Amino acid sequence: MKINSISWQRVNNALHRDLGYLCCALIILYAISGVAVNHVADWNPNYSTQAEQVSVGVLEGLDLDAIESHIVSSLGLDPRQVKGRHLPSPGKFVLFLPEGGEVRVAVKTGLGTWMRVKRRSLLFESNVLHLNHLKGVWTYIADIFSLALIVLAVTGLFILKGPKGITGRGKWLAGAGTLLPLGFIVYYYLVRG
Repeated sequence: MKINSISWQRVNNALHRDLGYLCCALIILYAISGVAVNHVADWNPNYSTQAEQVSVGVLEGLDLDAIESHIVSSLGLDPRQVKGRHLPSPGKFVLFLPEGGEVRVAVKTGLGTWMRVKRRSLLFESNVLHLNHLKGVWTYIADIFSLALIVLAVTGLFILKGPKGITGRGKWLAGAGTLLPLGFIVYYYLVRG
């Protein structure tokens, strides 16, 4: 179909191609982040943790400030990184560190565990974008990206003509792709109740 010598097929294909190039990095980023946060029950997609056994020496008889200072110096921590402390019982001391890290020490023995928490490089940032923790301007960028995905999906339906296009096998594949989420919605509301 041509209107004013413009082929809508060519416009559709060009739009799909150029929008695909523009959105490629965000599609990959959102896909990886989506897999990561889908399995949040199995692992922490933002942080890795490592438990290390430590010995800081006997802390008995010291006040809370002295215990904190001793642990900080023994482990080579930056005092500005200490987020708080807690004495859950008379014999246990906990020092809170950034990102949920902590040092738990037995006051009598000075033995304990240093739970180191580290951001997962690139995955943390991907999840921040995907889950829109930035808010503000990023909300509008994410909204535009969502609209671009809709345009990519619709223009993708009309790239090919004939038996391989939407009027041929494409209608069956698009239908199957539509039945998948619909099936889960029906299951969720009717079967699971």
